[in-house]
Amino acid sequence: MAEHIGAGVQIYYIHGCSGDDTNTQTGLHDANHFGTTGAWQTIQKAFDVLNAETSNSAFDGAEFHIMKTTDDSLYYRPTSTLHCTWDSHEVAFHGSNITGGVDGTVVEIHGGSGGATAIMYIDEPSGGNDYVTFSHLKFDGEDTSTYCVDMIRSNASGSIIDLDYVNCQFMQATSHGIYTHYDPFYTNYINCRFNDNGGDGLNQTSSNFSMMYKCLFDGNAGRGGHIGAFNRLAECVFYNNGSYGAQINGNGAVVTNCVFDSNTDHGAWFTGSRQGFDINCIYSNNGGAGAVYGSEKPHTGFNSAFGGNGA
Repeated sequence: MAEHIGAGVQIYYIHGCSGDDTNTQTGLHDANHFGTTGAWQTIQKAFDVLNAETSNSAFDGAEFHIMKTTDDSLYYRPTSTLHCTWDSHEVAFHGSNITGGVDGTVVEIHGGSGGATAIMYIDEPSGGNDYVTFSHLKFDGEDTSTYCVDMIRSNASGSIIDLDYVNCQFMQATSHGIYTHYDPFYTNYINCRFNDNGGDGLNQTSSNFSMMYKCLFDGNAGRGGHIGAFNRLAECVFYNNGSYGAQINGNGAVVTNCVFDSNTDHGAWFTGSRQGFDINCIYSNNGGAGAVYGSEKPHTGFNSAFGGNGA
């Protein structure tokens, strides 16, 4: 798969085994990956550069390519939680192949030996950690890290807007795969998987206007997803979770072409007090009801199939 990069795009490289955090990178997309002007070694180095350069517009629109190594579990195992706290840089972090190209190669980030709270910690500072993309990354808590990603707001008036995860996986946290402490807006998850976590796969209870597209929530000890208001879910699967397949705030929700199957409790529980919709969904083989709509709450279900549920 060929990679097409605009002439003005700055790209910085991270290579866990051959990089060096003392290197000086120019950000040119044809830069040497190795040597003294080549890749950094750690992801935290890239975060630190952005954290320090809060007013440097040169980083706006930049990409950071985390390069595949011979053993990601060795070379991408942070000794402490990765801290993402910069203001107002619209950047992207992509897992990349061994030469730094973005072709769908997934890079693994492990949390077994560091970051007991989370593998990655995203803070909401004064300006906003907005319009940031993470793609082609697998966050593996190895049943040690509490969360794979922990999103928290230290600025009482702020909120993350349009944080995107594409082709990412969040697995084996002792609690939730992703946990948000406040109201992120327009957080999007595309082709992501949340699996085998000790709590919920995704716990984003007070989010607004989030989108989940073609995501898989499976094997979590709690709910597959606990999802806030005005959400959009399309072509997602909630399978074999230890509680509900999903608990969804039905206020303004639009859920289409999703499957809720073989969950211990209800397939889906819609809460809230405003109109929501679920359309063309399948609710099957769940221990509780296929779908539960909150008492006397307006909600419209259309053209969905139910079978083999316990209630």
